[in-house]
Amino acid sequence: MRHVLGVDAGATKTHALVVHDSGRVLGFGQGGPGNHQVGGLEPAVREIERAARAAIVKGGLSPDRIDLGCYCLAGADLPEDYAMLTRAMEGLSLARSVVVKNDTMAALRAGLTRPWGVVVICGTGFNAAGRSPDGREIVLPGLGAISGDWGGGGDLSREMIRLVMRAWDGRGKPTLLTGLVLEALEAPSVEALLSRLYHHEVDQRRIRDLVPLIFEAAEAGDALAGELIVRMGTEVGVTANALIRRLSLEREDMEVVLGGSVFKGQGSLLLDTITRVVREKAPKARIVMPPYEPVVGAALLALESIGVTVTGPLSHLLGRSIPAELATIRGETPREE
Repeated sequence: MRHVLGVDAGATKTHALVVHDSGRVLGFGQGGPGNHQVGGLEPAVREIERAARAAIVKGGLSPDRIDLGCYCLAGADLPEDYAMLTRAMEGLSLARSVVVKNDTMAALRAGLTRPWGVVVICGTGFNAAGRSPDGREIVLPGLGAISGDWGGGGDLSREMIRLVMRAWDGRGKPTLLTGLVLEALEAPSVEALLSRLYHHEVDQRRIRDLVPLIFEAAEAGDALAGELIVRMGTEVGVTANALIRRLSLEREDMEVVLGGSVFKGQGSLLLDTITRVVREKAPKARIVMPPYEPVVGAALLALESIGVTVTGPLSHLLGRSIPAELATIRGETPREE
């Protein structure tokens, strides 16, 4: 009888699950931001520990009964990050052995019907990862512009502001985004908004929250919003294709998992664009939305790390015992293209 701990820690929250090797979820815990690049290492470790201990206690266990902890952590990007984070997770003494992975690997496993495939994350930021059938893993650095990235909520919201400003000063075309953005940010005019942005009077979180308006404008027929969505979808597809090529999956019947809030926008333009671009290089690829939050993937990776094969009855038992708040698609099956 063995038990594992799966942890998913990101820029805004940390989730933890304790799972029996039969597949039954025993405990769930939550914490705050767990990305050391956002608030520092010590605060991140405290939140990770809080979530993990809560899951262990709710599971009626003690740390000495946790055979392995799989910590999927945002900010695990470069070799020095892995070394530092592995020491920190081992120092918590919440499991007999520790595995540290990038948080993209948790999102990947949460969306797959098997242990291999590709994932692209579009939340606040942008990242991607993949795993081959033989277990080879590739995780992009995900460090923004310095590692070649463009996309995610941060870049999209900044581009929205740029389009609004260019429409206002005559360099760009008129766009429905102007009215939507002014209303969302409670600004009486574009000129007033520009002044507030210049004086840093607008919370960056409110700016990132503008992203759903792109999809709203595109659905209403706004050409600029539609072009921005197509640009985003093309970037996602190009990124997925790069990983598919590097993992030699072009001819495989494979899954491309899409994780993050950007993919929840209304309309089909984004997913249609991604599907078209991916299938140009991998005709058998299927685009899927994960049915569970990434922490479920972290728990699956933990089980697989101790030699448990997650198929059939075990997978069904795990699905039935997962807390309702961790289901991203309630009462539905994952979307496939």
